Amino acid sequence: MIYDLIIRGGRIVDGTGLKAYSADLAVRDGRIAKIGRIDESAERVYDATGLIVSPGFIDVHTHYDVQLDWDPLATPSSWHGVTTVMAGNCGFTLAPAKPEDVEWLARMLSRVEGMSPAALSEGLRFEGGGFGDFWGRFEGKVGVNVGAYVGHCAVRRFVMGDDASEREATAQEIEAMQELVRQAMREGAIGFSTSQLDIHVAEDGREVPSNHASQEEIVALCAVIAEFDHGAVEIIPHSFAAGYDEADRKLLVDMYFASGKPVELNPMIPSTTNPMGWKATLDFVSEMAEQGVRLHPMCSLNKLEAHIRLFDTFLLDESLLWRDTLCLPEPERMNALRDPAMREKLREANDDPEGRAFILDFGRLVVEQATTQANKALEGREVGDIAKERGISPLDCFLDLALSEDLHMSFYAEMDETAKEFIKHINREAVANPMVMAGSSDGGAHLATFVGADYTTRLLSEYVPDPLSLEQAIYRLTGMPATVHDLKDRGTLRVGAKADIVCFDAAKLQAGRAYLVEDFPAKSSRYVVDSEGYKLTVVNGQILIEDGKHTGALPGEVLLGA
Repeated sequence: MIYDLIIRGGRIVDGTGLKAYSADLAVRDGRIAKIGRIDESAERVYDATGLIVSPGFIDVHTHYDVQLDWDPLATPSSWHGVTTVMAGNCGFTLAPAKPEDVEWLARMLSRVEGMSPAALSEGLRFEGGGFGDFWGRFEGKVGVNVGAYVGHCAVRRFVMGDDASEREATAQEIEAMQELVRQAMREGAIGFSTSQLDIHVAEDGREVPSNHASQEEIVALCAVIAEFDHGAVEIIPHSFAAGYDEADRKLLVDMYFASGKPVELNPMIPSTTNPMGWKATLDFVSEMAEQGVRLHPMCSLNKLEAHIRLFDTFLLDESLLWRDTLCLPEPERMNALRDPAMREKLREANDDPEGRAFILDFGRLVVEQATTQANKALEGREVGDIAKERGISPLDCFLDLALSEDLHMSFYAEMDETAKEFIKHINREAVANPMVMAGSSDGGAHLATFVGADYTTRLLSEYVPDPLSLEQAIYRLTGMPATVHDLKDRGTLRVGAKADIVCFDAAKLQAGRAYLVEDFPAKSSRYVVDSEGYKLTVVNGQILIEDGKHTGALPGEVLLGA
């Protein structure tokens, strides 16, 4: 018998959490055909001596819906061992959509998820239709597997039109939305997603449609998922930073019992006003697990840093004044930022911690990249030092610099060492909790602000062997997300399973530093992060990436019906 591929001599970590073992692995017709001692031949034999052989990683929280139109590898996630991405999170999808609403939904994505308007305008190929119409376009055209939720905002807009951004739905409108979710599930959605964060504001300055939904509406839409033999629910509730208030806790439990399916939750990140909200989240989901309720928050293992351009940042949106100002059309926006009276109001808003999860220290910001030659000498310098030389405040200096380049100057902010250690402490506790999933990359989103696709690499290189064994860490990236999302034949290495495989050198595994590239349509820019240590990535039995280079193959599948 001749196999398509034999991976010989590696140490297999199968994704179940069981101890690693030495064996060969053979692939035929896109599936694992044999594991053990394999003496037969193959069209390709890969020597994995000294390497770990594991299932391909599953990136559970992405927004690659749009990017796949021009980037079939879903980079940089696939550079970090990912073979399956879950898209359509937070209620933000482009389908279902009436043709006249596609542009509005795309602009909403541009604002709330930091996607380049120019790239969307030039690269998006969707003109309207249902869930199946959107995802059917990618069959045979993607390098990684992709499953997707049906998003609340698109469903609401389809049924309610512009009123979706204004009010609660009527009983009849909720029934119409239920039918749209039902149809999307029939067409292959992996579940239903929504969110209710105040900072999610569309380009028109109004909160996104899902923010206007009643809890009764959300539960009613989740109830549709109970009609199907697969599916999950994803939400970021209003009070997530505090560990959920009483109303949101009731909502989450109601969503679970209405759907009968796992509920995927937000990443646990401490805020200025709720530094221990993550602990309240852990305590709550642990208590609910004892009662049989499946709630799965994520830990943020990626490097928490921020790249800021006032042209498109969302980092200040938790201040209503900053948000409203930065959402103004031009030239009103730049005129407002030049106004001394407005600057004083913005300064007061930034200094007031009440209700804020992000307070920016303008003096510690570093000029990362200037777009004009006149400012190139400032790159790498702190705004505070430049402000002292100019005899002005750090805020005034920051705004002057940004305005000198029509708000396109890029600044860099990184946590201090105390904050970094606190985040690591949180993650060490979080990964030890059996309900917590690894994440969240937000792949495809916030492209000019941060990049989180390295979380897979950082889990394996920074949290192994303490507090997790290698086997436990790989389970968190493979077997666990496959189970939560009911992905058939993925997440574990076993005979008959789909051959999604990654081979890596555990001793050399590491993530690089984020850097800016201009490789998107309309020459728009984004941040990416490289990896080291990955040797071979196999998707559905075909080699996708070998020694960091794409083979040209596009073997990914759209996971319709999971």
